[in-house]
Amino acid sequence: MSSSRVGSVLASVLVVACTKTVPPTASTAPPDPPQVAIVVEGVVHEAPFGTTLGELVHELGLKPRAGRLLSVDGGILEPRIDRGTILLDGEEALFGTVLQAGDVIAVRDGADRVERTRRRAKVLRGMNPGDPQYTLRLWKLRRVETVGRVSGEVASLRYVPIGRPRVSREVALTFDDGPWPRYTRAILKVLERRNVRATFFMVGENVKKWPGIARDVVKAGMLVGNHSWDHPETPAFADLSPHRLRTELSFTNDALRGVGAARPYLFRPPGGSWNDEVVQAAREQGLRVVNWDVDPQDWRASRSPRQIAHLVLSHVRPGSIVDMHDGGGDQSATVKALPLIIRGLRKMGFRIVVIPR
Repeated sequence: MSSSRVGSVLASVLVVACTKTVPPTASTAPPDPPQVAIVVEGVVHEAPFGTTLGELVHELGLKPRAGRLLSVDGGILEPRIDRGTILLDGEEALFGTVLQAGDVIAVRDGADRVERTRRRAKVLRGMNPGDPQYTLRLWKLRRVETVGRVSGEVASLRYVPIGRPRVSREVALTFDDGPWPRYTRAILKVLERRNVRATFFMVGENVKKWPGIARDVVKAGMLVGNHSWDHPETPAFADLSPHRLRTELSFTNDALRGVGAARPYLFRPPGGSWNDEVVQAAREQGLRVVNWDVDPQDWRASRSPRQIAHLVLSHVRPGSIVDMHDGGGDQSATVKALPLIIRGLRKMGFRIVVIPR
């Protein structure tokens, strides 16, 4: 009996010994996993030791923008021509590379590239006016285009004169910035009395305001050209965006057709401001750019009628295009100078004409 209890007590002690636990202390808690500091696009990120480049890229959502191949006018030809890269310490690395403390990750977007161009030249048939045109002289012209190698789009356009021009004793009188109350009709009366046809470059916004005056010009048999929609001066016309260039021309063409003008074929840029883009935009709408070689600056308030007439008659040459104004302000001096100019040109043996197609 005594031996059986002893055994029972021992068994009980053993069970207690097996189930007894020691409460954790700070010294026995598991340590935090080690971290590494990585610089990503200039910002420090902490990542667990052993993190790979691919894991961190996925966690942070790093994604370089793809580059594109653009046409010469900015349109997209290929959307993912350069995929972009993610660099580790300035070099490309496998996404399985384990990151080390102090590593630097940079995202480099793909680069947009503009297509290469080629030059295309062609000699035009016959004798032609320049484009832009400054006089009535006719030339043998070489048309020079720079076009995109992939898209075929025209990046620039020039007309290069070849040889000697053909010149006649003709002069064109032109008037800008109309239609305008009072002065446009006053100029018309002078021209009609003296049996002279002239070229009027009209501002589309003014045509919309005073369509009746514009119709009178058309009915009088004058030639009407495009002078932009609202005559922008700042920035200069040649510095406008491609979209603005096109709308300045197209809106005015529509306004001119609305008052009965034949399809316009001439465009005078405000201030004479032009570049290859202006010439190309005008050509796309069937227009030739026309400036001048005689400018009496009749818009100046200080100009008297005799001064205006003297400046025209002393500078005119065979084939000259004279720039005057029927709108934009007080043009009473121009109205008074016009009879003197017409009489003087005829005495010099010039025939006064509109600018031909």
